[in-house]
Order: sequence, then structure tokens, then C-alpha cells
Amino acid sequence: MNKASISKGDAFILLSTAFWGTISIFTRWMLAEDFTSVQIVTIRAFITTLTMLVVLLIKQPSLLKIRLRDIWMFIGSGICSFMFFNICYMSSIGENSVSVACILMYTSPIWVTLMSALVFKERLTPGKLAALAICFGGSAMVCLSGSLNFTPIGLLFGLGSGIGYALYSIFGKLASSRYSTLTVIFYTFLFSTIGCSFICDIPKTVTLLSVPENLLMAVGISILCTVIPYLLYTYGLSKSSASKASILSITEPVVAAIVGIIAFAEMPGILGFLGMAVVLAGLILLEKLPSEVRK
Repeated sequence: MNKASISKGDAFILLSTAFWGTISIFTRWMLAEDFTSVQIVTIRAFITTLTMLVVLLIKQPSLLKIRLRDIWMFIGSGICSFMFFNICYMSSIGENSVSVACILMYTSPIWVTLMSALVFKERLTPGKLAALAICFGGSAMVCLSGSLNFTPIGLLFGLGSGIGYALYSIFGKLASSRYSTLTVIFYTFLFSTIGCSFICDIPKTVTLLSVPENLLMAVGISILCTVIPYLLYTYGLSKSSASKASILSITEPVVAAIVGIIAFAEMPGILGFLGMAVVLAGLILLEKLPSEVRK
């Protein structure tokens, strides 16, 4: 039976992409203030960990308990996904034009769909593959409205960012099937913080954060672009399939393009607007698939 209305899990996933799509506002400010990409990733991980610890201690301290044999899931979501993805993506931006970096990052739904078929035995149906192709094509059109420059090492970083981004849907899905959303987010970013601490210039980061405006932007990127969207996305994962969640997340570059128009007066051109419409068409197709097929 077809569903005309969007499910609760899908709504949370789409809402998470809306928050992620605003990250350029904070990133541009922080990069202009001499923060490095690694410092930004470390700050996001640390503040998110601290925030989630406070929330858990107030709400339900028992949620901090995890089984030792399950730690690998959080190492996967924290280090193999969040940390690896962000470093690869920001390195990709350094080597390639933003449009190329974005396209390569959004190969992630392809990786998730293939991984989900192996890990979760999710069916690779024609309808799901068609929705994936349409959404990816529309996303590429939005990204291609910019300039194209790339290097061989940049392409590797870009593909690495797509795989790293995809891994959160896999590890996050596995972890959320056994633990609450709050627990998954806390341990994901705890391990990410631990990993980042080995490659970040901590003294310089503290000095930069001593400036009130910088601290405000650091808190903003951590809460609005990390804590909130990861809570929404992880909860959505518990209510939806990993492959479908990854396809829905392709709306992020559309949101980013809209933010660019509003905040930076960056008009994407006819190709960009057409791409937004194509992504919307792909999402409508995905939502109209029978529920047993979408899963």
C-alpha cells in the first residue's frame, strides 16, 4: 500500500539535513579567523561530547552504560565516520573546487545502498535505485552550477569523504538498534574527540576560542550543525532503513544552495535550480514507493 504522507523517521532525517546545510555560515567565519579544518572538527566533536554528557547526566545517567563488546560500533561511527569523513571532505575542498568535493561526498548513498544490502540484507529494488539515481543526479546538477577543478589526490580524498559519510548510516543503524539515540551520539563524539586530540593543535585552539566571537561561532556550529542534526538523523535511522536515510540526506546540498543564496548572495544559476527540482522529484518518488519496498 502506498503512502502519500512522509513518515516520522523520514521527517526527522530531512530536518537534520536542513541543519547540516547551514554549516557554511559558521565554517566560513571560523576559517577566516584562522581556525584550521582539523581544529573545527575537534571543536565540534568536543562540544558535542560535553553537551551530550550534561544532557545524559540530567536526563538519565543509566544511558551512559554500554557493553564493552559494543565499543567497536562507536569507534566506527566516531573515528571511521565523523572524524575520517570530515578530514577527507575538508582536504577534498582544499584540493578540488567545492562543487567537485560536494559531488564526491554525495556518492555516499551509493556506498550506503551497497553496504546495506550486505549488512542489513536490504533489497536493491528498481524503485529505490531509480530514486537514488534521480536524487544523485539532481544533487550533481546543483553542485555543477559552480566551477570544476580537481587533482588526483583530491579525487581520492573526495571518495574517502563519501565512504566516511556513508559509514555513519551503517554504524549508526547498528548502534541505534541496541542503544538510545542519546547514547549513540555521546559515544560517537567521545571517540571522535579522542581521535581528533592526537592531530589537533590544542594550545592554539584554546587561544582562538578565548575570543568571545569565536567561541560563540564554535558553540553555534557544534549545537546547530552537530548536536541537533545528529540527534535527528540518528533517531530517524531507528525508524527507517539505512539506504533510504542516505538518499533523503541528498537534500543537504539543496539546503546549502538556498543558504548560499540568502546568506552570501550566491545564485546557483538555471542548472542549480533545475537540480533542486530534480532532487525533489526523486524524494517524491521515494516516498511513493510501497513501504515494504522502501525498506
